[in-house]
Amino acid sequence: MKVTLKAAAERRIRGRYPFGHSGDIHDAESGIGAGEVVDVYSETGPFLGRGYFNPSGATPLRMLTLKRENIDEGFYRRRVREALKRREGRITGTNAMRVLHGEADGTPGIVADLFGEVLSVQFRNAGVEAHRAMILKALQAETGAKSAFERSDTGESVREGLSGQTGVLWGDVPQKVSFYEDDLELHFSPLEGQKTGFYLDQRDNRRLMRGLVRSGSGFLDAYSYTGGFSLHAARAGARSVAVDKDPVALSVLEQAARTNRVEVGVRMGDALVALKRLEAEKRRFQVAVIDPPTLAKRRDDVPKAKRVFTDAATSVLNMLDPGGYLLISTCAHYIGVNDLLDSARIATAEAECNAEVIDTTFQPADHPHMLNVPESLYLKSILLRKEG
Repeated sequence: MKVTLKAAAERRIRGRYPFGHSGDIHDAESGIGAGEVVDVYSETGPFLGRGYFNPSGATPLRMLTLKRENIDEGFYRRRVREALKRREGRITGTNAMRVLHGEADGTPGIVADLFGEVLSVQFRNAGVEAHRAMILKALQAETGAKSAFERSDTGESVREGLSGQTGVLWGDVPQKVSFYEDDLELHFSPLEGQKTGFYLDQRDNRRLMRGLVRSGSGFLDAYSYTGGFSLHAARAGARSVAVDKDPVALSVLEQAARTNRVEVGVRMGDALVALKRLEAEKRRFQVAVIDPPTLAKRRDDVPKAKRVFTDAATSVLNMLDPGGYLLISTCAHYIGVNDLLDSARIATAEAECNAEVIDTTFQPADHPHMLNVPESLYLKSILLRKEG
């Protein structure tokens, strides 16, 4: 089957951009099934590559290769090997990492995280769903994972017309998947909670913030989820307080605290409300993190999201001692570093203080940001130090 692209899209594809949007399609043969692999040509004739095509998809074309090569099990095995080599020697202190990061690893629609010998997989588009069996064989062979489970229950999958499957893929998946990060033993329930089980992408930031903690420091973890930041801080001797509205996540955090023989106080409820309550209690902290879930799934959501960051940062700055540190983080592609800085600037005015920008951080090496895929940059954080 054949799809042709308009001239403007041709230039992007030749530049290794992997997406063809609905306005980029010049023509498509009739009868192409959802997720079918198609040959892609420019409207002037030259062959451009091969990719998945979904006529009814939000993003109809997802490029796989610029070559005339078969998209078979061997193709997927090569992509997994290339991804593992890209990460070689760059992920330390843990037995958990992201193996495939979608388009950034040349595998559009596949997200796979490895926790020890247990693999978590998401299928996010019709193309990978059609090649499910080949992809799973490739992942099993190249990672050596003894068991695997699926968490394809994402909004992106639904928009592609998929059913959003969850469940065991192979092997004996434990009810509690355990792994380590530095000197902490962490765990999650594979078929509960969010995403692929655990937010591996904040690993470097957790270490960064732990390094700022001193014994007895007050540590505030807003939007904590399962409390990775809180646990690291508590291990360093902090008095951690985790705030989240998800009771399951907080239960996992409390179990992990017991396992690691540390103490973390929890506050369940909407973060903005809980922060105001902590303010009213005149609580003081020396280190804090604001790390909400995705607040802007569309560009139009950015102004409202920035207000949430401002309100949260204002409350935290009101409780943060002068000289204290605040990390503000976003996992939303549409929210940029400058948006975080804008929100923080307004927050310092409302909190009647100033702050120095100490650092700007991004996602770790197992979540690669590829230059030709701007969308692969999603995690951005700013580290501030409060002044009086």
